[in-house]
Amino acid sequence: MDITRPGYRRALRRLGAVLGIPATVTALTASVALAAGPGGQPADPDEIWPQEVRAQIASAPCDPAGPSGSDATLAAQLNPQLADKMAGHLNAYRMSCARVVTQAVRDRGLNPRAAAIAMATAIVESGIMNYSEAVDHDSLGLFQQRPSMGWCSPAQCVDPVYATNRFLDAMEREFPGGSWNTTPIGDVAAEVQKPAAQYRYRYGVEARDATVIVDALWSGMGRTAHPYPSGLVVSARSADGRLETFAAGSDGIHHSWQTAVNGGWSDWRFVGGPQDAQLSIASNSDGRLELFALSGNTFDHMWQTTANGEWSGWANFGGGGYRVAAGNNADGRIEVFASNTNGVFHKWQTGPGTWSNWEGLGGPADSRLAMETSPDGRLEVFALSDTTFGHLFQTAPNGGWSAWEAFGGGGQDLAVSHNQDGRLEVFASSPAGVFHKWQTSRTSWSDWEGTGGIGNAELATGRSVDGRVEVFAINSDVAVHTWQSRPNASYSAWETFGTGGTEITAGNNADGRIEVLGTSHAGVYHKWQTGFTTWSDWAWLNDSAGPAVP
Repeated sequence: MDITRPGYRRALRRLGAVLGIPATVTALTASVALAAGPGGQPADPDEIWPQEVRAQIASAPCDPAGPSGSDATLAAQLNPQLADKMAGHLNAYRMSCARVVTQAVRDRGLNPRAAAIAMATAIVESGIMNYSEAVDHDSLGLFQQRPSMGWCSPAQCVDPVYATNRFLDAMEREFPGGSWNTTPIGDVAAEVQKPAAQYRYRYGVEARDATVIVDALWSGMGRTAHPYPSGLVVSARSADGRLETFAAGSDGIHHSWQTAVNGGWSDWRFVGGPQDAQLSIASNSDGRLELFALSGNTFDHMWQTTANGEWSGWANFGGGGYRVAAGNNADGRIEVFASNTNGVFHKWQTGPGTWSNWEGLGGPADSRLAMETSPDGRLEVFALSDTTFGHLFQTAPNGGWSAWEAFGGGGQDLAVSHNQDGRLEVFASSPAGVFHKWQTSRTSWSDWEGTGGIGNAELATGRSVDGRVEVFAINSDVAVHTWQSRPNASYSAWETFGTGGTEITAGNNADGRIEVLGTSHAGVYHKWQTGFTTWSDWAWLNDSAGPAVP
């Protein structure tokens, strides 16, 4: 993909002719424009940068519906985070292409790392442009695949889904047994594309930015790869992107849902179930949401009968207990954890709609539970009692569980999230305020560090569309929040977020904006991002207060 090749020089001359620019000027432009990369940094003189002539070559849509408003918004949010070739050059079109590539990887059942490998390749090869005009020999599309080399027909090369899958076919052939998971992103991409030796380094340069783009897209697609928070109120996205919310009252459970994607909310609907229940929600591998409700001596569950559809009646799920959490194995099967006076137990799907028996794991009795997903797909469980904090994790994706590890002292509540680079971050509250602990690598943790905040708080975490973790805390007097100044970075000072209440949780709209739900003895409120850094006022979730949540 060298601009010194005749194909690129012809393209530059064609553009110059259209614009009435003499050939001598276009030649000079080529040499001057390539002298520096983003931010004026020295650039590979043979590389094609997004702001140069290549952006003028004919390109095909990636999404038949064209770029969306969310594509434009996300591009604007991500541009300041990028450091290399694409810095400042993401736009709605390129974002739509990145979205289609990421979705194709997800639909194939692969993980975000596979998407990052594909994205780094598309950045290097085309600047995330789906070129329909062959410039370098007969190379076409996002990955500059050549029909003459057997990659695809010309039409297939500019079909981004087909082209992505052809790239992934080659990746899995070159790295059998999933070995691409443990090989540097740039090395995998280079081995698939097989450029001249002096150009192999380019893919590794773009690996970080590719990961930033994929992480932002992955978190907004379909069923989240990360568990939803548990509590007295829970919210999760249906397969079509609409948020659905359940709140536990003294009379049972109430349900409200968005009537349109990113839109308003239905009236509350009473669905029965256990009174004053602790709730958890997860998505089945086919997109159907499933709700778990635990209260005293009762543990029930209900589920959508079809994706985006109506809900079943309640069915018994086990005996009673104290708290509950649910998440998904790497293969999509739901795994449920519950605590009681004897410790922590779990139950997991053995297949679609079938479950194991309950199995005891020991651990802290009467503990509050939270789950997160490691970058490699392993579930991790955190259990906080008044006196003990324990940590449990799968030893392999879809696999067995470690012994409990001591994770700290006791506390009031906990919440877990993940940084943009995949490292987990854990928050816990006590009378002294809010503390956090984070992975310094994928197998090691920092010490606990105080953040200030309010005492004896209920906690929730959310993630902005650009990957920054936001933390929300509420007690009977006040609600506050703090956020990362940038992805993977330190946190702001706490700011007032509202008045006091009994519970708080956070979810993401389909366009990535965080929606926070707070409860009190008066009912259920919400507050949502109006942009990606601005917030609405608090309001009832819909026109009625909904259930009082103790």
